[in-house]
Amino acid sequence: MATNNQATWEDMRSKLMSMGGVGSCDVGEPRSPPESGHVAIIPDGGEIDETTLQHPREIHRVTLRRYQDWLAEPISNIEYVLDSWRAEIMEDIFGDFDLGGTIAYPLPDQFGWEYGLQSIGSQNRMFRILDLLVAYRIDDRAAMSA
Repeated sequence: MATNNQATWEDMRSKLMSMGGVGSCDVGEPRSPPESGHVAIIPDGGEIDETTLQHPREIHRVTLRRYQDWLAEPISNIEYVLDSWRAEIMEDIFGDFDLGGTIAYPLPDQFGWEYGLQSIGSQNRMFRILDLLVAYRIDDRAAMSA
């Protein structure tokens, strides 16, 4: 049996929205230009690295992608906002933040981040983005569903 992530991703979405500083949050990448401060939860992959007598032990990865309007002023503020958000997420995930759903715990040795630029929409609106790669272990004692 495999783990269904819908409840986990919806729980992540709710928690990200309640953190403050996040304008909106959805699962999947936006097809039209989002508001500055939008966060997308993007499924990124996973694997089974071991099994127990009852269940496989799954690792799942998502990218939390934050979008900031590239044309906003002052330019340095964009970088400060993104870096502050990265630090806040790291503190929450590796502190007393509960990712919820079927997540047992985050995997700090697989956490990473990368900055970039992305154009979105027919008018190629540019965004400064920050991708946070978050890997987490599924609780193999949680109810599994196909």
